[in-house]
Amino acid sequence: MLPALAAHPGGRDVRAVLVELDPALSGRARLAAEALGLPSVEVRTADAGDPVAYRDVVPVDVLLACGVFGNISPGDMRRTVAAFPSFLAPGGVVIWTRGRGDVAADPSAEVRACFVAEGFEELAFTAPDDAGFRVGMSRLATATATATATAGAATATGRLFAFR
Repeated sequence: MLPALAAHPGGRDVRAVLVELDPALSGRARLAAEALGLPSVEVRTADAGDPVAYRDVVPVDVLLACGVFGNISPGDMRRTVAAFPSFLAPGGVVIWTRGRGDVAADPSAEVRACFVAEGFEELAFTAPDDAGFRVGMSRLATATATATATAGAATATGRLFAFR
């Protein structure tokens, strides 16, 4: 993501906050942002499952939830998606990933349904046959969701998820 941001004509103007619990990984991300000349990218060594880690930067236009849904319980996934409207500006977009796993039913179907149930419209979804991942892009669409986001950015309380 950081190289793509650095290559984009407006990339250096984008304010981004990355949250990573592992100090080694967050340190590498910090060094990469610096080396790519991205002064507005902040890397926090914090727990992304705790909304306090980023409450001060919401609402956001784009939220990345990559590498999360395949590593948390279905209940945590539902709770997290239900909280997303409170982190987004009206019309905000979530880009998410989900591993395919070794099961017959594609687990991304439940993620997609959860986004729709929470007032999102699906903008894109890709499920390469030769890959073990799925990528979705959903926009906050309903009037209820937009009002919720506008009224109380990041009002989610308590833990959203815990990695298994």
